[in-house]
Amino acid sequence: MSAAVGLLVTACGGATVATTTTTDTGHVTNVANSQTQVTAEELRITLEQQLGQHALLAIEAMRAGVDGQEHYDAAAAALGKNTEDLTESIRLVYGDEAASKFNTLWTNHIGFFVDYTTGLAKGDKAKQQKALKQLDQYRQDFGAFLEGATNGKLTQSAVAELLQHHVDQLVSQIDAYHAGDYQRAAAIEREAYAHMFETAQGLASAIVSTQDGFAGSVEGQAVDLRSSLGQLLGEHAQLAMEAMRSGVAGEKDFNAIAGALNDNTEDLTAAMSSVFGEEGGQAFMKMWANHIDFFVQYTVGLAEGDKAAQDAALKRLEQYRQDFAQFLDTASQGNIPSEVVAESLQSHVNQLVEQVKTFHAGDYQTAFSTGDEAYSHMYHTAEALSAGIVAFMGGEMPSGGVETGAGGTAK
Repeated sequence: MSAAVGLLVTACGGATVATTTTTDTGHVTNVANSQTQVTAEELRITLEQQLGQHALLAIEAMRAGVDGQEHYDAAAAALGKNTEDLTESIRLVYGDEAASKFNTLWTNHIGFFVDYTTGLAKGDKAKQQKALKQLDQYRQDFGAFLEGATNGKLTQSAVAELLQHHVDQLVSQIDAYHAGDYQRAAAIEREAYAHMFETAQGLASAIVSTQDGFAGSVEGQAVDLRSSLGQLLGEHAQLAMEAMRSGVAGEKDFNAIAGALNDNTEDLTAAMSSVFGEEGGQAFMKMWANHIDFFVQYTVGLAEGDKAAQDAALKRLEQYRQDFAQFLDTASQGNIPSEVVAESLQSHVNQLVEQVKTFHAGDYQTAFSTGDEAYSHMYHTAEALSAGIVAFMGGEMPSGGVETGAGGTAK
């Protein structure tokens, strides 16, 4: 069970939340929502985490597939696990029948992306066109499913339009990647990931407004902050892992991924500046950029078999952990305690180091499993960090929430 699903299950008291019946109009009606204690906030965050990860893993699997890389099977398995996590979330809201239908539709659309990628790798235009046609039909079918599940709150046409963006983004990034335009592929990856958050928020809103038993609201300054930080920190972990794997394997897309990771850092800096001021934001950026460099230094040492370089990088990461923890504690006037930050950062360092070590050793299954933990850990970090920021800012939270610039480059 993933951390995201575990969070949802815990919030629901570990009980099966819903069973469903289907009306004559095909709408899914929840008949047991009174059992659930899950909040609207947790529903939104869980769907964002899982849908965002879907986009990232789908992209990584497509790239491994089009290049015929050895880690393709592990990437595909990680994507399959994400599908099961999403299916469990749907089951917890709508029951077994709806979850089964979701799983079939969702699994099929992944298969169509695989078919497109295979056609692209082989130069088979007919296979690519067939896959695109199947994805177009999927858009309609999945739109009808969600329209029924949300009692018409999400219309088939609106869902189909959202899915068109998803299809276009995943197809465009693999076309660019295959053509060697790695910078464009990396930029589209960020867009595809950010798009999933818009999708998740819309889905969560529709579920909460049509089903009983969800406490709280999907929107609000605190949840928007937590969402934005989760998005950026989750993306940081994923891009850092992609860069480390690309670097240790000597792949041509390393510079492009590193550029996307730098853009993510600028967005995080915008968030910290809006909370702690321009000076605090710049202090954050310097330390954050340095810790990314230390991961790169470790990766280079690993690729070259230089144990001394690896140890030196780990020592620098240990110092960063202490410095950054103290920075957040001081900047937040103790609302983000240094010991909590240091512990969280130790997990982050351990996870990113472990995934690249096992990737380099050819143990791709462990690398992707650890990668899943590293991605999920960032959402727990975002929860703690956002709570500390809310406590620090109190009634001075800016209108519209803290500015993060999520999904684009901070200016």
